[in-house]
Amino acid sequence: MIVVDWGTSHLRAYRLNASGDIESRRAAPLGIMSVGHRAFAAVLDDFLGDWADAADGPIIMSGMIGSRQGWIEVPYVPCPAGLGELAAGVSVAPSTGKNTLFICPGLSCRDADGIPDVMRGEEVQIFGALIARRDLHSASVCLPGTHSKHALVRNDRIQGFVTHMTGEVFALMREHSILGRLMTAPQTDLDAFDEGLRRARQGSGLLHHVFSVRTRNLMGDMAAASLSDYLSGILIGHELAHSPLRPPVLVVGEPGLCALYQRALAKDGIEAELVAADLATTRGLNAVARLVGGSRT
Repeated sequence: MIVVDWGTSHLRAYRLNASGDIESRRAAPLGIMSVGHRAFAAVLDDFLGDWADAADGPIIMSGMIGSRQGWIEVPYVPCPAGLGELAAGVSVAPSTGKNTLFICPGLSCRDADGIPDVMRGEEVQIFGALIARRDLHSASVCLPGTHSKHALVRNDRIQGFVTHMTGEVFALMREHSILGRLMTAPQTDLDAFDEGLRRARQGSGLLHHVFSVRTRNLMGDMAAASLSDYLSGILIGHELAHSPLRPPVLVVGEPGLCALYQRALAKDGIEAELVAADLATTRGLNAVARLVGGSRT
């Protein structure tokens, strides 16, 4: 089986064996925003190459490939939702190849004030993370990244979630604000990160706190190489201060970034378990594919 995670900036594909384990993988900076003239079929065919020729079944995809800017827009499934609702919302992408191409929907919800929130791709990882932990049917799941997600799962159904633009705001502040002008090449400084977490717990708000990235260097309180981790601690600290995460907690993503979230959660006495992004993605897509296959045979 071939499963594909196609996001805004990257394209990742995995070949799975009959047990759903990864046999091989491919990745390239071929996200949907880099595909001109909506040539998604040609890009995928070229990327998969000999894999597609050897595939004997459908190819299932998740992520921004199902967004309005992607191959086809697959409608969001409203929360609460389980794997069954996700599989029922899968759409078929137009293709002239021999393989049927399925694209997963995203999920939507509304917060307590009625404001909408959405995700595409993370829902597959959430279900995949729970499948990887066979003893878990209810959990809080944190997916750090450009747009961090915090989801609540009860009885194998995603009840709702919240999105924080933590990663994107961090990059904007570091690369395009006055704060970044004082930063030198970052070196890992967990003490500075912890200091950022502490600052986030204090009064006067986020916008005042981030300005201290500048002033603490100007006044000689903090070295330029430590400012990036200090800023990261402030932003992650504010994110988690408004988080519904309660044990048991799974953190899904790349080990380096997830380790910072695990460290921050530990400050609040919450032990979070890491689930690798590849494992969560492939377990989730494999589960959806099996449900889709069973419903369309």
